[in-house]
Amino acid sequence: MINHLRNAPLLALCALTAGSVYPASAATYSAVAYLTSQDSAPIGIVEGSPSVFFAQAGGAIIFSVTTQGATTVVASFATPPYIVESAPGAMGANSLFYSSVSQTTIGPGSGNMFSVTAAAGSEKIYSTLGLVMNPLAGNLPDGKLFGLVYDLSNGTLGIGTSDLSGNVATIYQFPGTDRPNTPIYGADGSYYGTAITYGTPNGYFYKVTPSGSFTKVATLPFLGDGIVMQATDGNFYGVQGPNFTTQQGAVYKMTPAGVFTTLHEFGVSTNGIVNSLIEGSDGKLYGATQGNSTIFSLTATGAYKLLFKTTNGITQGLCTCIVTQGSDGITYGTALGGGTSGAGLIFALNADLPVPKPQARQFTPASGAAGTKVRIWGYNLFGASVEFNGVPATEVYNSGSNYVWATVPTGATTGPLTITTPGGTATTKASFTVE
Repeated sequence: MINHLRNAPLLALCALTAGSVYPASAATYSAVAYLTSQDSAPIGIVEGSPSVFFAQAGGAIIFSVTTQGATTVVASFATPPYIVESAPGAMGANSLFYSSVSQTTIGPGSGNMFSVTAAAGSEKIYSTLGLVMNPLAGNLPDGKLFGLVYDLSNGTLGIGTSDLSGNVATIYQFPGTDRPNTPIYGADGSYYGTAITYGTPNGYFYKVTPSGSFTKVATLPFLGDGIVMQATDGNFYGVQGPNFTTQQGAVYKMTPAGVFTTLHEFGVSTNGIVNSLIEGSDGKLYGATQGNSTIFSLTATGAYKLLFKTTNGITQGLCTCIVTQGSDGITYGTALGGGTSGAGLIFALNADLPVPKPQARQFTPASGAAGTKVRIWGYNLFGASVEFNGVPATEVYNSGSNYVWATVPTGATTGPLTITTPGGTATTKASFTVE
C-alpha cells in the first residue's frame, strides 16, 4: 500500500539544535505526554471522547492518551509485521476507532481494516475482500466511513466507503496512471481532493459525487499535495509541498469554482513542509511545519502569525506534524521526535480559542414515534443535549465528536432538532416528524 504521510528526513530534522531565541507568543505550549520506545514517533491524533485521544505510533501501534498525560497502548499489530496505513483514522458511529494496516511480509497487496476501543487488547481485524481503506479519512452522515480504497488485485486507488464491519465499496476508481491523495467530505455531500498524473508537471483538484461522477475542478500550479480541508466559508484550503530547489511550500485557497490563490509561502527546504492544516473555532487556519517545528495561524486573507517554535527539543519535542482542536478549545498535536527519551511527545497549545460551536448537519431516521433512536451527524458534538421541537430527549450519548444518538421523548411534536453543547447551540434545517 501507499502511506501518504511525509515523515522523511526524520533523523536529520530531529537533529536540529535548539537555543535560538524567538519572539514570545500569547499561546501557551506544554507537553502532555513524553513517549517511550513502545509508542515512539506519533503521527495521527483523533479525539475519541472528551479529553481522550487516539494516536498512531511508529510501525503498527495505536495508543490512547488523556489530556492529563496517561498513555495506554490499545493495539499492537506485530505478528505478522504490519504498518498502519490510515493515520489519523476515524471514529465510527458505534464508538469504535477505525484504521487500517498492511502486511509487510506479504507485500503491497495485502491489508485489513481494524477497530479498537480505549482499552488495551481490544483490536478487531476485519476480513479482507479484495479492497481496503488506504487511508481512512473520516465518517459520513449515514454511519459509514470513507477514504481512499486500495484494490489489492491491481494496486489502483479510488474513492470509497466502508461499513462498520470492514466491508469496503468503491465509488470512483482513478486511472492507474493517477495517484490521488486523501479525500475530504464536502459540505455539498461530494468528495474532494488532489491527485497527480504520473509524468505530468501539475497536479489537479477533483470532485467525486456520491454516485461516482468525476470532475476535474482545476489544474494546480504545482505537482500536488495531500492536505486539503474545507472551511466554514465554503472555500477549500490546502498545502503545496516544496520541491527543495525553486518551488516553495505554501498554503493556498481555492474557491468551489476552482479559483486558486496562494495565501502564504513557507520556503523551499524542509521548513516549508506543512504537515497539518485545520480550521480553528475562531475561523482562522492553524497548522504545523515539520522542519523548523513551528505552529502557526493564518487568516483567510493570508495574515500569518507564528504561535510557537521549538527552542528546546528535549522538553518541547521536534518535528511537529499533526494538530487538531480538542473539544475544550485547546489545540493538541504530535511531535515525531525529541522529548525526554527522543521518542516524541503529545503537546497542547492553548491560544485562548473558544470551545468549538456545534454543527448539526443531518439526522436519520427522518421520522418515528416516541422511543425511536435518532442518529445526528455533524461536527463538534461532544457533550450535547438534544431537544425535539423544544422537548428534551430521554437519552443522549456521543459516538465521537461527529455523532449524537438521541431518543425521541414522549410529548415531542414535529419540528427541528436543537443540539446544545458547551460551545453553543445549533438547530437543524430539517424537521423530525413525530408519528
